[in-house]
Amino acid sequence: MKVNIVLYKENDSWIIEKFAIEMDKNLKILKIQSNISNKPDMNADINHHLIYHSYNGLKSTIDTLMITHVDSFNKYVFLKKIMQTTDAGICMSNETMVKLEKMGIESNKTCYVNPAHDGKFVIKKITIGIASRIYPDGRKNEVYLNKLAKEINPLYFKFKIIGNGWEPQVKYLIKNNFEVEYLPEFDYEKYTKFIPSLDFYLYMGSDEGQMGFVDALAAGVKTIVIPQGYHLDAKNGIIHPFNSYNELKNILLKLQDEKETLISSVVDWNWYNYTKKHVEIWQYLIDGEKINSDFPDGVNSLWEQTEYDEIFEKNELSELKKNGNKQKLHKLIYLIKTFDIVGLAKQFKIFLFKSFNVSLVFSDQYFFQ
Repeated sequence: MKVNIVLYKENDSWIIEKFAIEMDKNLKILKIQSNISNKPDMNADINHHLIYHSYNGLKSTIDTLMITHVDSFNKYVFLKKIMQTTDAGICMSNETMVKLEKMGIESNKTCYVNPAHDGKFVIKKITIGIASRIYPDGRKNEVYLNKLAKEINPLYFKFKIIGNGWEPQVKYLIKNNFEVEYLPEFDYEKYTKFIPSLDFYLYMGSDEGQMGFVDALAAGVKTIVIPQGYHLDAKNGIIHPFNSYNELKNILLKLQDEKETLISSVVDWNWYNYTKKHVEIWQYLIDGEKINSDFPDGVNSLWEQTEYDEIFEKNELSELKKNGNKQKLHKLIYLIKTFDIVGLAKQFKIFLFKSFNVSLVFSDQYFFQ
């Protein structure tokens, strides 16, 4: 397979150029002949155009388009026209693909491939803060930190601690690969910067309350505390209450799960997979045979036809007129509003008046609100 990535001059900067460079690099990793140029190559098996509104519609070999930002009626009309000579339009999302199909773009030519990230970003850890001193009677339940060090993931949490006596816990946290910032001596100026830097303020003691809790709320910092004393008098101030170690552990594990869920949502959205999905689409277009793919987007989205109503077909409007089906009428209006196509909406409204030959009860405000 030989792929020519057509990067038009007007797109030769920043994000679109990045797509071209990353695809070219990963195509070579996949042992596929690839190059980037500003025009189609008649000797290439695939000409992939970045992006659709720069393509002139002239057929080359197998032409595929990157489709993004179909945000005006003129763009939609242009896309519909050039899709006649295009083998596949590759959207960036399932939503856009479905919208285009509902607006009349051929569903057997549309698919989607989700974009990629660079995998360079450091995970933003949840910063847990403690500001109190340790007492010999253990009233601050400092041993909880030793237990937590074995049960939560250091990839997702870091600790900031101000107060004398936490040295054993700090050492144990560090030993278990946690990032810890520790200030044994209280410094008010540093404290005023410390509190707003936290994601959560943690107080594990059960001795009526703690002033750090009040300061955290004043700074808009969420709290994880035992419901007691004046903690209870701060209306809505206790975000995560707990009364036992297991309850505290479960709160942090839930926060950890939320963080993992965010990360896992795009864990495989990398440039290699982005490119591989395109290769699978192109291979199908070349061979005409279905291939196995593990991705829900890409070639699988090309095969899965979406049922939709052709909103310009006369028989659909006749059916609408015959049955007075308000639900379908509202669906047609929704499709127009979704694309924010003001010009089309006006034409469509006039057409409805002529087709129904009755006075419609909705106004321009209903269409364009």
